Amino acid sequence: MKTLFREVIFTRFHARILILLCSLAAAVFGLLGPFFQKEFIDQLTGVQTKLHVFDVNTPLWFIVGAFICVLTAQAFSQLTNYLSAKEALFMQRVFAERLYEKTLNLRVDTMSHRPVGEIVSLYATDVQGATVFLDQTLPAGASTLFPLVLAPFAISVLFEIPLWPTVLVMTGITVLNTFMGLRQSKFFFRFKTLAAERIGLVNEWVQNIRTIRILGWIRHFEKHIFVKREIETQNRVKMVTNGQVMNAISSSITFILNVVALGTLVLYSKQHLTGGELLALLWIVGIFLTRPFRQMPWFFTFAFDSWTSLKRLEDFFAIKNNQTEEISNKAELSKMRQRDETYALQVRGMSLRIGARNILKDINLDVQHGEFVAVVGEVGSGKSMLLLSLLKETGAQFDFYHIGDKNALDLSADEVRGQFAYVPQEGFIMSASLRENVAFLYDIDPDRDPLVEESLKLAQFDLSTERVEKGLNTEIGERGVNLSGGQRQRVSLARVHFHQAPILLLDDCLSAVDVDTEQKLFDQLLLGAWDNRTRLLVTHRLSALHKVDRILFMEDGRIIDQGTFEELLARNEKFREYTTTVAKEATGTKEVSRV
Repeated sequence: MKTLFREVIFTRFHARILILLCSLAAAVFGLLGPFFQKEFIDQLTGVQTKLHVFDVNTPLWFIVGAFICVLTAQAFSQLTNYLSAKEALFMQRVFAERLYEKTLNLRVDTMSHRPVGEIVSLYATDVQGATVFLDQTLPAGASTLFPLVLAPFAISVLFEIPLWPTVLVMTGITVLNTFMGLRQSKFFFRFKTLAAERIGLVNEWVQNIRTIRILGWIRHFEKHIFVKREIETQNRVKMVTNGQVMNAISSSITFILNVVALGTLVLYSKQHLTGGELLALLWIVGIFLTRPFRQMPWFFTFAFDSWTSLKRLEDFFAIKNNQTEEISNKAELSKMRQRDETYALQVRGMSLRIGARNILKDINLDVQHGEFVAVVGEVGSGKSMLLLSLLKETGAQFDFYHIGDKNALDLSADEVRGQFAYVPQEGFIMSASLRENVAFLYDIDPDRDPLVEESLKLAQFDLSTERVEKGLNTEIGERGVNLSGGQRQRVSLARVHFHQAPILLLDDCLSAVDVDTEQKLFDQLLLGAWDNRTRLLVTHRLSALHKVDRILFMEDGRIIDQGTFEELLARNEKFREYTTTVAKEATGTKEVSRV
């Protein structure tokens, strides 16, 4: 696969060539300026020089020519910068869209060990950093290279002096600038790495601020952030100091070149120098080469910096989901139970491995249309991963997977998810109005308010008693900061009712509601309005188990038994032990709440 660096170079290659040609034109016209100035001075002083090529007796034409050349050089220089910025924006859009698609396509099991701050840093820093090669490095390199190559030859032709003294000094300066630029790029890379780590910590702090405060970890957590910030600041001071040294060296370089060029001229010139020639020499060395030498260290800095961002993006783009393996044994497929029209879900051989752990092991599952199934088991038994795998949000492998009359293995992840409504335990709440949170749409038409209100009512979210002074227009803070855990869960349930999906995956979505509210939710929603929908409910509440049609009892990634509540109690000792443990934990929680 081609590297991102090659992609930056060869995408819209004609535009890259145009940038170089514009920079070359700027250098050529920049050198023609002092030549016309030389002719102007020679005309004023009445000196006929060897390189006098224009038979014009009016000095005004030469000063006009010098002005036009300088103006044209500036115009081509600005055009170079404009084209470079335009191409950088184009590549930023390409990389940002690819990063967006990659982030969407990476499943939860793949991203479980990567902080959210890493993705934020890639978007905020490295997408722009990767295109620095176009808007900074390429124009800076071209506007540095062409003048540095053309200027010594122009001096040699104008004054018939050897190249080696000027070239030797310029080579030494280039080596020094390369060293300083490489050193600066290391500070830049360190700066980006530290910033990414700090962003990750701040993101984690923001998302969990209430929990951190309750647990009394605020000072410890913030101290860790401050330490990162101090290290980042120290690195920044070094980076700025190194940059100032680079600027100081770049500013003094032209004076050194002036001395070398004049000294060479005095020692090696074979002719009497005119005022025009001296002016041309000082213009070339003192003005024309000033910008290239000032840009040179930053050219190397930006080049190294862009390279690190490209590598960071490449590493992220190289992440792959575990591929779902298809069954190659046709005979094994023929032995499988054929799809039955009465089933909303049919699964055979679902397995999930993350790293060295087998999370799900050979899960077989049949759920009828309209059936209400509870999934129970100890923490870590694989209940939530079972639901996420049905959504194709993990790298689970299937021997057979049908949703109704559709083969889910032939469907894209988006097509599969379109068959489900999913309610996580925490409940996702966005920073928007209550109406928009239920409908999950921004700027929803108020004509649909009756359905929104009905959905909230069935989810036991009463607008007249909850803390929503402005009704459906009430703005809810980011991540539902203005709502309790139970309110967030009920808003999520209202959202599911609003969208009318055929199969509901409910991941412990009643854990934060009280017993009375739970009873009403079952009566009016789960067993009422949703009576004809297929429901899978992960739960730790024993009160829910005698209300469902069937229970799946999981242990260590397997469904070890299934049946009604009474059937499992009667025949499965592990299930009885599980219910006893849950009952004790529930009793202990109540005792703690009384205290």
